[in-house]
Amino acid sequence: MLKWYRCVLTAIALTLTGCAALQPKLEAPSVAVNSVKVMPGQGLNLRFLIGLHVQNPNAIPLPIHGINYTVALSGQPVVSGNSQNQPTIPAHGEQDVEIEAVADLVNGLSLANTLLSNPLQQEVPYAVKAAVDVGAFLPNIPVQKSGTVNLTTGTIR
Repeated sequence: MLKWYRCVLTAIALTLTGCAALQPKLEAPSVAVNSVKVMPGQGLNLRFLIGLHVQNPNAIPLPIHGINYTVALSGQPVVSGNSQNQPTIPAHGEQDVEIEAVADLVNGLSLANTLLSNPLQQEVPYAVKAAVDVGAFLPNIPVQKSGTVNLTTGTIR
């Protein structure tokens, strides 16, 4: 009976080893913030369009299951949330992904107060932090970007 258990355990171990050998070794894709634009608001809410450029170095397509993000303007967190239904990045390819974000009322009022205290200020500092979920094969990919955004044109530096 003990021999039978050993044979079964050995067969299971060999099967698992074979499956692990068939699993592709994936490299983490690179993710960069390529734009942060201020969009027309809805009521008192501020809206932003955050552009990410994702490059896939792997021989297989990578689906983006979700993106968790936080955006701060003038040092104040104004947006946080997650985005789903993003595209699959083709094998050895790259693609731009856009996330529409809406600031909540309380943080929007706080930011508006800060901006109204200096009405001539056209550029404000921003910071974007995101974690991109590419599925079970890889851990979330962290993305951090900071700079300034022009409130009139939406261009970033």
